[in-house]
Amino acid sequence: MLGFIIYLAMLSNLHPMLLCLVTVTAVVGYFVNQKVESWSYEHREEESAPLQRLSYANRVATGRQFAKDIRIFGLQDWIEEVWKKGYGLFRAFLVKREKHRLRIIFADMLLSLLRNGAAYAYLIWLTLSRGLSVSEFLLYFNAVSGYTEWVKLLLDQFGTLYTQSLELSVVREFLEWPEPFLFEEGKPLEGERRGSYELCLEHVSYRYPEAEKDTIHDIDLTIRAGEKLAVVGVNGAGKTTLVRLLCGFLDPTKGRVLLNGEDIRQYDRRQYYALFSTVFQEFSVMDATIKQNVAQRVEGVDEKRVEQCLEMAGLDQKVSSLPRGLDTQIGRSIYEDGVELSGGEIQRLMLARALYKDGPVLVLDEPTAALDPIAENEIYLKYSQMTEGCTSVFISHRLASTRFCDRIIFMDGGRICEEGTHESLLEAQGEYAKLFEVQSQYYTEGGAENGEE
Repeated sequence: MLGFIIYLAMLSNLHPMLLCLVTVTAVVGYFVNQKVESWSYEHREEESAPLQRLSYANRVATGRQFAKDIRIFGLQDWIEEVWKKGYGLFRAFLVKREKHRLRIIFADMLLSLLRNGAAYAYLIWLTLSRGLSVSEFLLYFNAVSGYTEWVKLLLDQFGTLYTQSLELSVVREFLEWPEPFLFEEGKPLEGERRGSYELCLEHVSYRYPEAEKDTIHDIDLTIRAGEKLAVVGVNGAGKTTLVRLLCGFLDPTKGRVLLNGEDIRQYDRRQYYALFSTVFQEFSVMDATIKQNVAQRVEGVDEKRVEQCLEMAGLDQKVSSLPRGLDTQIGRSIYEDGVELSGGEIQRLMLARALYKDGPVLVLDEPTAALDPIAENEIYLKYSQMTEGCTSVFISHRLASTRFCDRIIFMDGGRICEEGTHESLLEAQGEYAKLFEVQSQYYTEGGAENGEE
């Protein structure tokens, strides 16, 4: 401020129009430069899209868990193509951004030319008409430059605040995202009671943001306490979305989800989540010991219960063969002596994790997708033991895996098309029976070929 005042006092001896011109051009230059930051903020989603593609390609190309699939299926060219497309999109964005920046710089240069040109012209006129000395000429011209710099410096501080406010606004958008659920302020749930929870979907529809149509449409479904329900259907039928609605991860676009006849929106959502033991298609494996991954805690692990859950999940023999047993580290990102489990073994580990939690509602979303038929059959044989005393929902696209459930619902196009036991659905000769025939024919033909060999 002191430098600004000194230069202002020096320039007060000159023509006020010159002072106004210098001030106005500096201020306009500031606002012009802010256009660059505003443009970057307004186009942040356009920038993030190719960066996400590049991040995905890099993650797949360098991840140990994908190395085998890349070699077996020859995915090198595909990954390289994904990378090139992402790089091309990002490069196009950078070109677009720099063109915008170049126009801003050019406008700032014009303003500087106007300001300095006017100062030179006025000072030259003073020199010719009033005999301004060389030292005075240099003093006043430097005062013009210095005053401009000080004005810019002050405005740049505001510009820094503006830029940082844009960056903070992204964080604030996340922190202040509207929360559709109640947590501490919600109604508390009673203590867990095995098998005492009935779940109901009442005219429930759900449409994902920006989607053109509903993924789930006007579904009425009641899952009785202690019932073993199977949800089957082709890919994209809405099975996983249905389960996410039941678990409370999604809020219905229309309709209500009820727990023992009460709308779940009124409950403390964390307590509601605690009712569910789940195995989803997407999960996380920590770089920690096997028992810590199963128990989801570092201290207070019930090792005996961990062993029981691993046995029910069919992973006990694998764990017993490891040098350190339950204390074996998983993953090599942190521990050099960590083990790498196969896809099927990880799926068994996730099942053991769900069983250890021992929630009153067990939800399994394609829990055997990575298992071979023999291992899959072992899980089915133990399913009654796993689900004893609790309500369970089993999602699968393999219809033969649903025979051990009390009831089966067949979904297609976001709706429940058929409902009943395995036998009653086969007798109905509907879509379930047709799909079952297709799948069973595949296994029968495979068995016949093996028999001939």
